Amino acid sequence: MQGPDVYNVLKGKNILNLYHANTVTTSCTFLKLGGLASRGYVTDLGLPQTSQYTDDKDKKYGIWYDVFVDTVDIHDRAGRFKFNQYGPVLFVLDVAILKALPAKSEVLVTKKNPTKWTDGEPIDERFFTTPSELSSFLQRGTFDQMIVIRTQKGILPFQKGSVSIVLDDPQRKLSNGTSAFLHAITCIETASGSSPFKITKRVCRSDCRCVELYKACSDSDFAKFFK
Repeated sequence: MQGPDVYNVLKGKNILNLYHANTVTTSCTFLKLGGLASRGYVTDLGLPQTSQYTDDKDKKYGIWYDVFVDTVDIHDRAGRFKFNQYGPVLFVLDVAILKALPAKSEVLVTKKNPTKWTDGEPIDERFFTTPSELSSFLQRGTFDQMIVIRTQKGILPFQKGSVSIVLDDPQRKLSNGTSAFLHAITCIETASGSSPFKITKRVCRSDCRCVELYKACSDSDFAKFFK
């Protein structure tokens, strides 16, 4: 499907924003590159990014050079049980970016999370294949239904004014005694250079347990998210 096809379906379901969460390290690489970049694109350039347990499957199933976004803020939805395991930095993008993708881009929507894919499956078991099918079965915030943006270069350029950042405050310090939240802000602002992004401190729901869960992390796991 093309970007406008998926945009029309999302807009019809009142989905106005797309979301991508990642670690501080990987997010800073995105900011320096000027866009959300695929795992493969960043690897080829030899730039810093945090490893993910899905990397091997992404390579195996041909989505290593694709960019993934969600239709919902995972932290907001699942914070009662766990913080967003992709990372504390959330990029919020206007859904209209789908109408202005680089030439020859393709937009796919998964029917199930790629971690559940198996060898030999036909394409129509992994992805919605037509706008009408997508319109009939897409449900906002269903974690299996991920939007996959496939560009020739494996990067989705940021569009000025259409991207903002929401940052978790874990209320915890790094091993060197620095506030993890302030450290992350400094890193993000430095990586943004002369084109700063609006950074908003996350305001959690009353039943969110993210601070408790961040504090329960081991030092090494915590550093993976915030360093």
